Amino acid sequence: MKLKDKVAIVTGGAQGIGQGIACCLAEEGADVVIADINMENANKVAGEVRALGRKALVVEADVTRKDKVEHVVRSTLNEFGKIDILVNNVGGVRIAPSDAGRPVSGKGIYITDLDDEDWDAAYELNLKSQVYMCKAVVPHMKAQQSGKIINISSVAAKLGDSVRMPYSALKGSVISFTRSLARQVARDNINVNCICPGLIYTPSWQLGAEILWKVIPAYRELKGPKDVFLRYVERLTPMGREQSPEDIGRLAVFLASEDARNITGQTINVDGGQVMD
Repeated sequence: MKLKDKVAIVTGGAQGIGQGIACCLAEEGADVVIADINMENANKVAGEVRALGRKALVVEADVTRKDKVEHVVRSTLNEFGKIDILVNNVGGVRIAPSDAGRPVSGKGIYITDLDDEDWDAAYELNLKSQVYMCKAVVPHMKAQQSGKIINISSVAAKLGDSVRMPYSALKGSVISFTRSLARQVARDNINVNCICPGLIYTPSWQLGAEILWKVIPAYRELKGPKDVFLRYVERLTPMGREQSPEDIGRLAVFLASEDARNITGQTINVDGGQVMD
């Protein structure tokens, strides 16, 4: 096992990509802390981790709040005594019901339609949460002179997403933050890397697809949100297939293992060839 007896925190580990990452880490021997606001799903994932023979701890936390982040770290140390791996998976798009009524063209939501709340929400969810978690965890990794941090971004950060402009912009900031932090902590034997997932039908993607289906005329002929998603996969992915949460989890395992001990500050796409750089 590549991660035997390691302790990992996975934020947003209750569903989607986070669930896939948590289970892949457990399969390779890690005990997993699932930090999320969805306790019902988080406990289900904890059960999956335990079924793999590893320990699991569920911590209810909105990691856009500093006090909740400190609670996650404190709870992890009280339970396991150390933190070896941090996966910053929390992110996505906060879409209010009123968004469905916004003016939308075939190219997406215009910058003039976006207000301060759109940008602030994207910052808090996609970047601020990662900064808070790293700030809280790095001192403990530095003290033990070892650690692996994996930040989750998106191919939207590299392509530019006109429909989800704030999300795309802040996911780009995650890549820059990863590089900056990697340089700061490299001499403390802490690796910091970033994963850019491609098209995965997570709950967040489903929510976005539902709005696209309702408001973009070209998609109204389709049967539903999943067909919108599959249309994107068909058009944008050279390999012609969607990714799975486990695809992301397997890369996270590699980056968290000693096989990747000399890899830091890197951003790796898992997207079926959607972005080639």
